[in-house]
Amino acid sequence: MSGARRWLSIVLIGFVAFVVNFPMAHSTYLRWQVDRSGVDVAAEVTDTREVGDDLLVEFTVPGDGRREPFENAVAEVDAATYAEARETGQLAVRVLPDDGGAFTVEGQVTSRLGLVITLLADLFLVAMVVLMVRFRAVMRVELVLRATEDLERCPPGSRLDRISGMRYVVSGEVAELGDDEVVLDLGDRRVRVLLDGYANPAGYQQPVRATGYMVA
Repeated sequence: MSGARRWLSIVLIGFVAFVVNFPMAHSTYLRWQVDRSGVDVAAEVTDTREVGDDLLVEFTVPGDGRREPFENAVAEVDAATYAEARETGQLAVRVLPDDGGAFTVEGQVTSRLGLVITLLADLFLVAMVVLMVRFRAVMRVELVLRATEDLERCPPGSRLDRISGMRYVVSGEVAELGDDEVVLDLGDRRVRVLLDGYANPAGYQQPVRATGYMVA
């Protein structure tokens, strides 16, 4: 794979991984911030309701000099916390001093659905990467070029141009080195260059240009 294509693939995979993992990572970071730097407040319960097996409490967190109040927050809680919220009309909430929107609730029930979905998406992404690498290796075409002159160092990048007839100029990164041959990686294919006594100035993973006749 050429340098540009390799980096493009890495950036694309990294972007997809970021999109998949950012929501979970962000929520985990906020919970850690609340646990580490949060303050405990008494929130006013505005509604309680049962949705299937879930016990939901709606509440309002009062503001202070540093934090704006926020309303209509909802949390799923356990049975004891739900009963106490209905009886007292209050709920123990821990919030960030300067951001009331980031909070945790005493007795809160957290779902692992988001974590499961994120892990499954990560496994799917890893499987896709493995399949891409394996199929690229299997489907990559290898050509054979018989050199007619010394190879030359060149800027990074892949090239496969026909000069005339079966005479070609090829450039790519050195993937393999042999006594009288060198294999160039052009990204979507490999070219085995038969040196026939001509010099090769490049080492492993260095770009080089070869000129000769394509024999296979």
